[in-house]
Amino acid sequence: MLARRRLVSPEIWAGHYDAPLDEREIARHYTLTSDDLEFVGRRRGDATRLGFAMLLLTMRWPGRALEAGE
Repeated sequence: MLARRRLVSPEIWAGHYDAPLDEREIARHYTLTSDDLEFVGRRRGDATRLGFAMLLLTMRWPGRALEAGE
């Protein structure tokens, strides 16, 4: 079995996932561009478009899909 070691400390890791509180950062991370809107608009059904848009935005920040309850 391969040895495992931490590359990043828990403190740094936790800071990476802290939600942006600044209004500019929120807008930067969670605003869809016109290209994004066109891409999302190609999906069928309102629920599918909403889910796809949410997935697209969470891939930008925090860079992963959210867990249930997050």
